[in-house]
Formats: sequence, C-alpha cells, structure tokens
Amino acid sequence: MPVPIFQDPRFDALRNAIYHTARGRFLEAINRLFNFLVIVLGATAVGKLADAIHTGSWVELGIVLIATAQLVFDFAGRSSTHIFLQKRYYDLLAEMELNPSDDENDRRKWSNKLLTLAGDEPLPLRALDAIAYNTALDALINEAEQLKQYRLRVPWLYRRLRHLIAFPGTQFMPESTHVKFRHRIFKKESRGKET
Repeated sequence: MPVPIFQDPRFDALRNAIYHTARGRFLEAINRLFNFLVIVLGATAVGKLADAIHTGSWVELGIVLIATAQLVFDFAGRSSTHIFLQKRYYDLLAEMELNPSDDENDRRKWSNKLLTLAGDEPLPLRALDAIAYNTALDALINEAEQLKQYRLRVPWLYRRLRHLIAFPGTQFMPESTHVKFRHRIFKKESRGKET
C-alpha cells in the first residue's frame, strides 16, 4: 500500500503557512514602499525642488520606473495570493487539531487536502521554504539534538536573496551533515604538524 505524499501533514501545513505568511508580508511591504515612493516622488514640490538642484529628469525617471515595476510585478495581487493561502493552511491546521489522529486513513485525507492546496501555489522560493521548514521545526521540536539533526543549512547569501531568487533545484542539506570550512582547514593544519 503506497504511503501518503505528506508524511507529516501537520508539519507540512505549518511549514506552508509560515512560508506564505513571510512571502505575503514581504510583498505587502514592497507594495507599500513603492506606493509611498510614487506619491512622494510624484509630488509637485519634489519636482520643483529637483528642478532647482538640476535633477528633475532623474526624479521623473525614478517615478516612471517605480510605477512601471508596481504595475508589472503586481506586488499587491501577489501578496493577497499568499495571504489567502496562509489562511487556508491555518484553517487546515485548525481542522487537524480538532481531529488529532495517527491513523493512516486520516493522514491520507490530510495529504490529499494539502495536495489540493499546493495546486494553487505559485512557484516556490526554495531558500524561503527551507527557512520556513526550520521555523516549523523550532515550533514543534524542543530537543536540541533533534533540531541539530533535522534543521536545514541555508547559507548567508541564500537567506538574503530568499524573496528575490527561486533557486530552483537547490537542495538544502541538514546542518548536521555540513562540515564547516574553518574546521576542515584546522584539521588539515593539525595533521601537517603531527607528521
């Protein structure tokens, strides 16, 4: 008998809810920032000030670029998609909490509902998903050794670009399998001194 795709539907629902919360907040913040910039840079007073210091064309170009990005990338629409998905995942989590069970049929039912929700999701951002995975682990596991074993290592640059680049095909490995660069160098130096 095949196993459900989502082995722990409660964990996966929580991870996805955290992911969509972070993504929705980021897109909403970008949308608000761009709205603010279009209004402030578009004000007549700024235009007059820019003319006085001979930067009028740069301000106008900035307004056009920001307004165009706002329309093309539709940050508000994308944000509302993630907020909608976040709510659906939290609703599913609440339903799971009302009917807790380790029964195989219940896991299949929850896995089926998670697959249905996944069909509505946009392209996942792998680094953000790995960070959401770690956050869900932190919420559900209290033992430091278990956390160390299962937490995913997300490099610094990936964390910074998590909302901008999808990093398709990237596999984030558990922190427990990662050997720190300095640790490897130290071991090599130690071996060299012993011989």
